[in-house]
This record gives sequence, C-alpha cells and structure tokens, in this order.
Amino acid sequence: MELPISKMRYYLKDEVVSHNKKDDCWVIIHTNVFDLTPMLRDRLDHWNRTLDYLIAHAGKDLTHFFHENGEPRTEISPSTGRPRVLFPPILEVAISEFSKTPGAMWSQDPFYHIGRVTKRARVIRIINTLTAQTQFMTVCNEDSIFDIQQKYKQRYNHHAGSYEWRKFSNGGKSCSVLDPNGTLDENGLTDDEDSTVELPPPSIWLYYTDDITIA
Repeated sequence: MELPISKMRYYLKDEVVSHNKKDDCWVIIHTNVFDLTPMLRDRLDHWNRTLDYLIAHAGKDLTHFFHENGEPRTEISPSTGRPRVLFPPILEVAISEFSKTPGAMWSQDPFYHIGRVTKRARVIRIINTLTAQTQFMTVCNEDSIFDIQQKYKQRYNHHAGSYEWRKFSNGGKSCSVLDPNGTLDENGLTDDEDSTVELPPPSIWLYYTDDITIA
C-alpha cells in the first residue's frame, strides 16, 4: 500500500469529499486515499445493491470499518454465530484483471491507492505583483512549491508558470526565488503553529516574467 515518499500525493479532506459520485469515487482509510473509480467503471455491467452502498459512502472516511493494515473489521452475526465484515462493499472486486491487483482487497490494493490525507492543512497568501491581487489558499503541509504552483494554476491562474515565485526575508530586506522541490517549511515559510501570538499566513510573491508561453 505504500508509495515512494517522493511520489506521494497529499490531499486535503475537502478535496476528497468532492469525489463522491459513481463515476468519481474516492474514500479514506486511516489517512490513505483510494480512488475506486476504475473498479466501479469495470462493474457497470455487473452492478448490485452492495455497490450502491459503496457509492453512498463515496468521499467519506471509512477508517472505522478497517484495521490499520487495511483488513476489514468484523463482527459476529447474531443469526449464524459466524464473523461477518462491517462494510460489505469490501467483498466487491473488479472483474477485469486490468482494474485490480489479483488476490488483494481494494483496501490493500496499491492499484487504487493514490496518496494520503495531509497531516496538517496550511493557509498561505499568494500576492500577484502584476495585478496587485492577493489570493488566500489552503494547501497541504507536505506539498512542495511545485505542487502548490500546480494547484494554484488549476484553481486560479493558468499562467502561473509565467511568474517567478519569491519570498522576502530579513524583515523584507532581501528577496529570493523559492526552491520548487522544497516544502513551505524547507523554504523558510513557517506559520504560527507554535507561536504564542497569531501571525499572518506566510506570503509568496509572484513576479511576472513576460513569458506567456509558460503554463
């Protein structure tokens, strides 16, 4: 179930919640994010009520139904005296071998595992020096500057790559370009998590490079 740290994607819970449909179904299990859309697409011609029950939980946190290793929690059936899973949709599988890992339940299948929920959401302030617009944005603490650039591009400005992303330090006396491979903390953009006073969100300054070909 583990992805290499360098390739791990992190998501806000609010991002997962929006994937709550039959053709776009994500779930969370112990902070791990699973995209079950391929399995559901594979089962469209072999649908049942249990899959409807899964769709009803799309975009939700299913942690209470599973152990940390992804195995389903069980209970003793009062009618048969035998164990039964708390979340029946775990027994559903894709029919095509291209949409699953043989022998693996989807809660333990790396095929569906796309990342993790962030340990901490961060609010940052992005200031466009060309337009004088300020955009507050919530990102994952684990995001690199490159990840943030891509999210900013998708949400607010398609030409985000046409700007240099900089920070000010030393009380605003010096300005430097941000390391795109580093996180906010690694770039010195810390917040007030451990501060005794409330501080403004860290700021990123966008300087237009006069190159609209970069996207």
